[in-house]
Amino acid sequence: MNNRKLLASIFIITFLSTNILPVFSVEDVNKKTVKVEIQKETKRKNKKAAAADKKLEYMNLEWWNRFNDPILTDYIVKTAAENYDIKINELKVLQGKAAVQEGWAMQLPAISIDAQGSRSDYMKNYTIPIGVNYEIDIWGKNYNVRKKLQKDYEAMQYDEKAAFISLTTLTSTTYFNILNIDKQIEIQKELVNIRKEVLELTKVNFEYGLNSSMDVTQADKSYIESQSALETLKKDRAKLLNQLSVLIGSTSENSNELQRASIDEITLLNNLPQSIETEIVNQRPDILSIEAQLKAAAFDVKAARKAMLPTLTINGNWGYNYNNMMNIFNYKQLLLTLGAGITQPVFQGGRLIAQLKGKKYKYEEMFNTYQKTILTSFQEINDSLVVLKSDTAKHSNDIKRVQNETKYFQDINFKYEKGAVSYLDTLKFKETLLAVQQEEIQSKTECLIDSLSLYKAVGGKL
Repeated sequence: MNNRKLLASIFIITFLSTNILPVFSVEDVNKKTVKVEIQKETKRKNKKAAAADKKLEYMNLEWWNRFNDPILTDYIVKTAAENYDIKINELKVLQGKAAVQEGWAMQLPAISIDAQGSRSDYMKNYTIPIGVNYEIDIWGKNYNVRKKLQKDYEAMQYDEKAAFISLTTLTSTTYFNILNIDKQIEIQKELVNIRKEVLELTKVNFEYGLNSSMDVTQADKSYIESQSALETLKKDRAKLLNQLSVLIGSTSENSNELQRASIDEITLLNNLPQSIETEIVNQRPDILSIEAQLKAAAFDVKAARKAMLPTLTINGNWGYNYNNMMNIFNYKQLLLTLGAGITQPVFQGGRLIAQLKGKKYKYEEMFNTYQKTILTSFQEINDSLVVLKSDTAKHSNDIKRVQNETKYFQDINFKYEKGAVSYLDTLKFKETLLAVQQEEIQSKTECLIDSLSLYKAVGGKL
């Protein structure tokens, strides 16, 4: 009898394995594994491509290319890829996305398995119930909570873009200031050499009675001041280089070796608009963010109001109740229960009313913040236009001053060659020319930074 049972079991297993159960070879398993890995890799690449497209849209490389400086463009790209503030903002957006997914889950039934067992000297009992609990959102409370989370997520995305524009603008501002100081140091070194030479000539003239001791003291004072100014410029440049290193996600150990162009090679943007249409504020990410926050606050008020209404819950349990492990999953031990309940808040000590009032005040706060942000946006755009126009006119005048001083110095130098002017006087006229050149470089830098301020004021779409 036992042999017959054994043969029957072998026959059944063989039949099932050859006719019903699928048979996978090692090659088939490898192919499926490779296919799954390819699908995962494709999904990862698609996510990276989407993130890259978003960053390209935020960067607006067409704008940065207008300065005709590939080094600047490279730093903007590095800021977008390596800056830690940008990475932190990306993670905040992902947190907001996860919160939205959690809001979706709030509207779905909750299923749980709860295995329990008890034993005493007289009896033992085991249960394996599967519980289902579902709150029917008849008033739309959970819906409003989810919509609020969605608007919070939208606001985070706009905040990310606003921070992105601010950080890339800060990178370029820092870069232009470094180029300015590079040129200022170059001119200042020449100025130091001239004042040193003036001091030496003044001392010689003093020995021959051609200059007074006061002239020597004044020349020495000017020389020391020029040296101090040079050291201040070097200190400021070192700090800016360190700041640029952090902005592009690098260490500041080798910041002095950061590549950069000359400010003489940077192109001023002469085709910037003289006026901006009112509708331009609608594309500013801070405006869009505060609009989303305002809508989120409105959904918050609705959810707080509906929290005072009754809650209808449906619950059920399905499982087994048995007192012997051998009877597990016996259909005779099957339990099935279904129930519903209504919960109505009666007394909460005024907590629900206080919450509703707080949400209403929050909405009013966001509304006033929205109005303030719009007014501030118009102010920033108008200020940027005024400053840009004024600084552009000043820079134009500084260019003319440099041209006039250059021509004047050439005339003085010609007179020196003819013996009509002393060499000492020639050096003093050279000082004046260098000082005017420094002012022209400074005004050009201000014009560059003004264009960045306007770019930021209009939301990075100029």
